[in-house]
Amino acid sequence: MENSATDIDALACLRGLQSSGTIACATRGMDGAPRVRFLSGLHFELDAVYLLASRGMPFARQLMRDDRIQLLSEARPGVSVRLTGHAVPVPEEEQVRWRLVIFDERPRYRDLYPAFKHDDSLVFVVRDGFFEWLDLVSEPILRVYVPFGNGRVVPSGYRIGETCTRCGTCLSSCPQHSIVSGNPFRIVQEHCLQCGACVKTCPRQAIVAV
Repeated sequence: MENSATDIDALACLRGLQSSGTIACATRGMDGAPRVRFLSGLHFELDAVYLLASRGMPFARQLMRDDRIQLLSEARPGVSVRLTGHAVPVPEEEQVRWRLVIFDERPRYRDLYPAFKHDDSLVFVVRDGFFEWLDLVSEPILRVYVPFGNGRVVPSGYRIGETCTRCGTCLSSCPQHSIVSGNPFRIVQEHCLQCGACVKTCPRQAIVAV
């Protein structure tokens, strides 16, 4: 099933993110290097994603030091959903409530966290950020950025600047045919693979990273 950009909203992204059950999570380690792990102790609301970790785990300690986080899941084969945002601890008076919600949805976590250590678990919440929906199966591919909560979309990719002379060299270099004529020419960001082929072929160096 193919989607159009108008089909992709925050709710569709949330559903896609949670569809696989296990989600890849990226944080920054104490040394500043990237750290990636798989998470399943999550709970999803329409306006928030809750994460469970032990207070002593590197995961929790990393987020306490640097709350930036990315969550990545495969919505279906060839279609990925990524949430970029900030994960902060829920208020202490709400910790038990959200911990029990996650324990009820993920009974296995009751075994992972023995009863006498339940208070050691810490719940984080991601409320504001943005989604990136990437469908590599559609022709052309489909990339959609969607704000989450009060988050601001920070897109990546390329744009064509005013020094474009409309020579057309970039048109033939784009594997997705996502460049359209104009003054200057324009990249259709929804279908851009972000491969950089156009950058290499532009004789005027008019194409720059966003």
